[in-house]
Amino acid sequence: MRRKQTEKEVIKIKEESIIIEREETLEINTLMPAVNSNFDDMERIVDLKSEFSQAMDPILRMYNAAMNEAIARFEIIKDEFQFRKQRCPIHHIDSRLKSADSILGKLQKKQMELTLTAACNCIFDIAGVRIVCPYVKDIYLLRERIMAQDDIMIMEEKDYVAHPKRNGYRSLHIVIRVPVYFMNKKQMVPVELQIRSLAMDLWASLEHDLKYKSSQNESNIDFTAKLYECSKLIYQAEDEMEKINDLLEDGL
Repeated sequence: MRRKQTEKEVIKIKEESIIIEREETLEINTLMPAVNSNFDDMERIVDLKSEFSQAMDPILRMYNAAMNEAIARFEIIKDEFQFRKQRCPIHHIDSRLKSADSILGKLQKKQMELTLTAACNCIFDIAGVRIVCPYVKDIYLLRERIMAQDDIMIMEEKDYVAHPKRNGYRSLHIVIRVPVYFMNKKQMVPVELQIRSLAMDLWASLEHDLKYKSSQNESNIDFTAKLYECSKLIYQAEDEMEKINDLLEDGL
């Protein structure tokens, strides 16, 4: 089905991100059971844990379906390379779904309205899929393959591979909308993709562990410079190994 022609698109191009804003919003009323129709106000039910979880359940089911749809797209890409007996650009795929408490906490942190509508239309990483690749070139290959699918909408792209964060973090972040079909309508649901190499995933995992230990010890030491130096060493080794792989592939 074609996208409505009246839908407005504003494209903002920055050095580190590409953002495509659309008027399309998720309609949560079609997902909410009739008994939960008054649960859009999170602030009123924040202390009523069981009711809150019940209100969030159909929303999280929708995002879980979108997450599984996104995973299926990459599994098909993976199967195609294996069928053709070509080197696969996907090493492994991870996924995660934010909890209701985590969603509420993010709304509070960003000082947004504490409503289900705000959660669905302002938080785009409720469903997340991480694709880990052997080499950097595979990241952009997968980007091309997923962007070529005409039933997927690109909402936002941040290239931290070309423009690493100050601490050395590198990854390609893309927020897409994938179609999820219900009995009465189709919803285009946001899913955040993180596409990174094995070396980038190793650094990010170790950095996350160090950050957690630092917060537990209430340490005020700034490790940013050291983390950046470590990232340079890891990525230099990755670059050399990718060059070796290219030579081997060219010789085949």
